[in-house]
Amino acid sequence: MDKEELEAAFLNTNYKILENNIFKEELVLKIGEIVDFSSSLPSLMEWAFITAWNPLPDILSDEENRKRNTAFLTELRECGFESHLGLGMSEDGNWSEDSFFIENISKKKAAFYAKKFGQLAFVHCTKDQKAELIFTK
Repeated sequence: MDKEELEAAFLNTNYKILENNIFKEELVLKIGEIVDFSSSLPSLMEWAFITAWNPLPDILSDEENRKRNTAFLTELRECGFESHLGLGMSEDGNWSEDSFFIENISKKKAAFYAKKFGQLAFVHCTKDQKAELIFTK
């Protein structure tokens, strides 16, 4: 896949925050859209959506991907970040990757983690702005 095809795939992905004690129903985020978190997370100033799954160009086993995401989650917690389980899913549902919606993480710190876990891109947004796709390379 060339960069244009990859960008199209990222732009057409549904970035889902899974239901939990904060989000009473699944919430789908889209690149280029504004999401108002003022009622569920009033102190949220910025966020990122990142996975540690399948560092391109590698496609890893589910077991290896789970280990990578567990290591990522451990590091997020050790650094004091609040996160929520998510799922990046293609519009046609043919593929998905377990991911994290991370509260109040700067674009710079999100880029650090995305690069550390071999990700080509991640989603980042600041309050009242449109979610944007950020390439790490």
